[in-house]
Amino acid sequence: MNLKKTLTVFSAILIAGATFGAIRATTPKLWAKGKDSWQMDRHNAKMELVKAGGAKVVFIGDSITHNWEKVGKEQLNKYFSEGDMKMLNLGTGADHTEHVLWRIKNGELDGYEAKCIVVMIGTNNTGHNTIENEPPMDTILGIREILTEIRKKQPKATVVLLPIFPRGVDANDPKRKRNEIVNKEICKFCDGQTIFWCDFNDEFLNEDGTLPKDLFPDYLHPAAQGYEIWYKAVKPYIDYALSDKKGEAPKNRYSKKKVAPKSNEPTTIQPVARVKGMHRPRNYDVWTQKLFTNRRIISNNKEIDIVFAGDSITHLWGFQGKEEYQKLMKKYSILNIGYSGDRTQHLLWRGLYGELDGYKAKCVMLMIGTNNSGGNTPEEVALGIRTFLDLLAKKQPQAKVILLPIFPRGDAKDWRRVKNNKVNEIIKTYADNEKIFWVDFNDKLLDKDGDTKWIMPDRLHPELPGYKIWAEAVLPYFKKICGK
Repeated sequence: MNLKKTLTVFSAILIAGATFGAIRATTPKLWAKGKDSWQMDRHNAKMELVKAGGAKVVFIGDSITHNWEKVGKEQLNKYFSEGDMKMLNLGTGADHTEHVLWRIKNGELDGYEAKCIVVMIGTNNTGHNTIENEPPMDTILGIREILTEIRKKQPKATVVLLPIFPRGVDANDPKRKRNEIVNKEICKFCDGQTIFWCDFNDEFLNEDGTLPKDLFPDYLHPAAQGYEIWYKAVKPYIDYALSDKKGEAPKNRYSKKKVAPKSNEPTTIQPVARVKGMHRPRNYDVWTQKLFTNRRIISNNKEIDIVFAGDSITHLWGFQGKEEYQKLMKKYSILNIGYSGDRTQHLLWRGLYGELDGYKAKCVMLMIGTNNSGGNTPEEVALGIRTFLDLLAKKQPQAKVILLPIFPRGDAKDWRRVKNNKVNEIIKTYADNEKIFWVDFNDKLLDKDGDTKWIMPDRLHPELPGYKIWAEAVLPYFKKICGK
């Protein structure tokens, strides 16, 4: 089985000493007061409307959507009160993604056929949880789960996904920043066919990015004029859905923002996600599925012995290196955050937005950079590795780091190996033998001619003998650092 097929079929991550927990944002949940809450009273009232036939147009969200019935009541009565345009408002104040999931799973989309479903959710996830308890990664996964459930319950409906609305006085507001991280990724779920992206956040903002107080009096909830803007933005999508998708489909809409000047920083230190669209089956989207799996592991484990960080070579501990991995897992709890295809910028994104949050690691083993070799200089790759080490020091200050050189690839003349060797010469200087330990066993991966084919059939990914050599080299450090 080749690498692509292996990683497509086997997307789960192996871990020892750790159980799979529940990510708050993706796990259906009742409100704090449960069945005695006012939210439950609202749910029961909405269920009566559902049983009476539901609606063609459905809005789903939190208090901002709920407020169509209050602040936006005039617009609701004017635009969404008659015929097929009559709205079923499934917005509930204070809702997080997990509360919306509970409502969807408990009947609010059952028994009727909606034509258009407008979704906007997430600001309470970021607004009421610290980034350690709910990093942006979790909110992104929560919204993805909502879209998945909508697809199950209402497969024929056109879905219009909105970005989380801007909040706070200006772009420096920490909660707005977190929401923008989420918005940048969730738009990728929209295929412009069954799920549309409708971003009109720019219409709420002044030229300098500040949020007008007359439009958002508390810098969170829109005034009546905000609902007027909202209606005009989503109307083309609703009209298209109600017409049984006749005519040309409206295009995904993005805010008309000034294009930020291109960064002069190397790509190796600019965090990038590899989130894919909803049209891909989850078992194919290995990257997003691994985010989901790793966050489930983290959510139930406050302490982890060793974090394996890297790309496909690290990812494959659970496959080609499975025999050695299982030996290690009998002794240590291991979180594997090696992802096939990742470069330093992808590892940085994952470290910034979820995979280094919510637990304490004793040891982090790092090898990354071989996928950068085609497009970056050795100095740029080394800077990406240095940046991730700095992030580790901030997010996991107690952890010791085992820093590995980039493994050799190809034969001795392979230009990528030559570049990687230059990276290795730089990054080995990062080790201080107190906090960061340099462990270099690259010579053991080469034959007498300096080739890797004997242990790496594709001259990149080790087979089991390579993982045996790897385990033998790092085990003394694991024992010393973890005390077992």
